[in-house]
Amino acid sequence: MGLTNFPNGITSFGMPIFGSGLPTQGNVWFVKPASGNDAADGRSPADSFRTLARALDRAVANQNDIVFLFAESNTAGSTTDYQSSTLDWNKDMVHLIGVNAGSPFSQRSRVAFTSAYNTASNLFTVSAKVCYIANVEFFAGVAGTSPTGCMQVTGSRNVFENCHIAGIGHNNNDIAGAYSLYLNGVEEIRFKDCRIGLNAIDAGSQANSEILMANTVKNVIFQNTLIYRRIEHATNHPLVKVAAATSLDELVLFDNCQFISTSTNYAHVQAGAFKFVAAPTQGLVFVHNCLLYNGTSAGKWDVDDRDKIALMHSPTPAADTAGICRLV
Repeated sequence: MGLTNFPNGITSFGMPIFGSGLPTQGNVWFVKPASGNDAADGRSPADSFRTLARALDRAVANQNDIVFLFAESNTAGSTTDYQSSTLDWNKDMVHLIGVNAGSPFSQRSRVAFTSAYNTASNLFTVSAKVCYIANVEFFAGVAGTSPTGCMQVTGSRNVFENCHIAGIGHNNNDIAGAYSLYLNGVEEIRFKDCRIGLNAIDAGSQANSEILMANTVKNVIFQNTLIYRRIEHATNHPLVKVAAATSLDELVLFDNCQFISTSTNYAHVQAGAFKFVAAPTQGLVFVHNCLLYNGTSAGKWDVDDRDKIALMHSPTPAADTAGICRLV
């Protein structure tokens, strides 16, 4: 008995089932980028939409509607929802779940730019609140010199699980200010079991980062998340950049995360995983049980020594202050 027997997805006591196994009062929508049709009703796998934009248009905010994005093969071209403009996920409590094997890298449920995209904006924006997004790769890599990054999050209380967020996916995208993930004035967000970055494309010919934080980021948690990049400059590409003195508020926690910078032929050593552009006037970064590798060894956490990173049970390079839990 398959999903096609249930016009609203698998049900329990007449209610659609959420991806976590819990029931939802909302609708369930299905997207197949290769074989779907936006003229369909999108209510079953056999009658799927072709694009996420169509599913989002039909979804109802604040009802826990769910959009399932189906992988249809291992080939990126037949399992990717291609965007010719920024896709703004803008309806509160509308969830997005990729249906695939759950690979930690490059999930086959994908969102990416069309090959000709060359506009100064990002691939995917989450302006909605209280959304669950899981098992999807977001890949921003085209030959253009204008795209700014992959994912920008401006809505609060969202959860991202097992997502690969990959910006600067082409050599031409290595431009000033580029990013994989941009947290812009958000609070109470969690990233769990995610991958942020790429080690197939060099970055650092211009000043950019994997994670960019600005405009008061508060109470954000990264759990079991890999932040990584192959670099081509010692200082131009910190893995995390805090843009201004007031970019943080209260705490940002990295728990059991890995910060890894590599380079071709070990040519570059990352000067510091974090870059505080200005001395913070509020907020702290907490780093618990995390690993840092800078290209040759355990590296330095804060290139600027702003003393606003609290290390807890994480390796400490000799240049930073000693102690089990300390500011570096």
